[in-house]
Amino acid sequence: MRQFSVVKIKSLNKEFRHSEQSFGSRAPQVGDVGTIVDVYEGAFDIECSDVNGVTIWLELFEPNDADLELLYI
Repeated sequence: MRQFSVVKIKSLNKEFRHSEQSFGSRAPQVGDVGTIVDVYEGAFDIECSDVNGVTIWLELFEPNDADLELLYI
């Protein structure tokens, strides 16, 4: 997976919690579709937005945090 790939969350292996420090309105959920906005050594920043482009969540995913399905490269 690389920057700007679109992925779908098939399962979560980590509990993401929404807090005052979180970016967006809620935590990631199974079935959400997001875009990889940054790639680090073994980790990804993934953003999920609504139809208007408003961020629903933006989170750092480590390799074992979720099972991701690659939808678009």
